[in-house]
Amino acid sequence: MENVKDKQHYKFTTLSFILINIWTLYGFFDYFSDKDLLGLFLFYVYSIFSCLILGVSLILLRILYFKKERKNKVRTNFFYIFTGIFNAYIFIVWLVCLFLKIFSLDQPLTFYILGNLVISLFILLDIYYKRDLKRTKDVIVENI
Repeated sequence: MENVKDKQHYKFTTLSFILINIWTLYGFFDYFSDKDLLGLFLFYVYSIFSCLILGVSLILLRILYFKKERKNKVRTNFFYIFTGIFNAYIFIVWLVCLFLKIFSLDQPLTFYILGNLVISLFILLDIYYKRDLKRTKDVIVENI
């Protein structure tokens, strides 16, 4: 059963990267067809806020509704995986723009971008960091 979940997880991760590439290509071609930097900036800002809203709602669902008994239902959910990867991608785009001196740190957008970072770290650590406390405790006891 675990092998099926892993295959589904990889399928959802691949689909997330494909959708993020489509989002990037849309922004790229929209910029070249519109020639308006404000339109591209607003597209990016709308993406930031939609990722924040989706991320916060999924984290609240994960904490309040899907506790330890049902946490694997969320970990293998497409929207949960997509939100974690997309929030990390938004943060990486902001970092690139920061290094290219397109954005500066003193903008009010920085606070929201740090929210994207926190959400992506929470979701990605929840998905990929699996602690098995019982096994860790047994290893410690055996070594003593």
